[in-house]
Amino acid sequence: MTGRLAGLSLAGLRLAAAGLPAPSETLARRLYRFGTYPRGPAIERDFGLDDEPMSVLGLARGGSARRCLEAAFEATSFPGWFSFARGDAPRVVATCKLYVSPLPQALPGAFPVVAEAFAGGGVRSFKVGRGLEGLLRPDKIVAYFDDPGHLREVARTLGALLSGCPAQGTPFTADLGGDGLLSWGADPAGGEGGVSWRSWITRRLAAGLTQAGPADPVSAALRDIAQAGVDPVRWAPAGGSLQ
Repeated sequence: MTGRLAGLSLAGLRLAAAGLPAPSETLARRLYRFGTYPRGPAIERDFGLDDEPMSVLGLARGGSARRCLEAAFEATSFPGWFSFARGDAPRVVATCKLYVSPLPQALPGAFPVVAEAFAGGGVRSFKVGRGLEGLLRPDKIVAYFDDPGHLREVARTLGALLSGCPAQGTPFTADLGGDGLLSWGADPAGGEGGVSWRSWITRRLAAGLTQAGPADPVSAALRDIAQAGVDPVRWAPAGGSLQ
C-alpha cells in the first residue's frame, strides 16, 4: 500500500538533494531525521525536559500505561529509549518491525492504547523514545516481530483502536494504512553490524545522491535503492508485502 509516507519520503529525498554538494554522512543524517517534529516553547512547556515526558506517556509512577506494561514486560532504559521485553520471550532475531507514529500532541491518548495492544497482543519487545527528543522523532514507537503475520494482526488491532489519531509518519518505511500512523520495515539480512532498516536506507540514499551526476540525483538515488532490493515507491523490501 502506498500513501502519505510515499510522498513524505520523496519530499525528504528531494530536500536532501537540494543541499548538494555535501558529504554523504551529512546527507544520511538529514534523511534519517527528516520528519522530526519541530521543538519549540509550547512543546517544552507541555512535555517538560529530560525524562519528564514519561508522564505524557503514562509511564510515571501510577500511570495507566506503566501499570499495564509492568504486568507484561521487563523495562530497561538506555540513551534515547525506554525498552520493554517479555522475560519469558525466546531470544530470536526479529524479522520485521512495526512503527507507530502519532503526532506528539496525540501521545497522552495514544500511548496507553498502544501499551495495552502490545501487552494483550503478545508483542515480545518494543521501545519508545525517551525524553523530549525521543518523542519528537518520527519513529518514536518501534515493536519487533519474528512473524509477519503477527505484525499484521497487531497492526490491524491498532488501526481500529487508533482510528482518527493524527499521524506524524515515519519516512522510508512501508505504510500500512495510508495515513502514515502505522508502517513497517525489516532490518538488513545478516544484521549489517546492527544497522537498522531506516539507517541502512538513508545511508544508501545519501551515497546514491553524492555519486550521481548533477542532472537528476533524486532519480539516480531511487534507481540505486531499487537495485539494492528496496521498492522505492512503497519503501518495503522488494517483493515483500504485509497487505
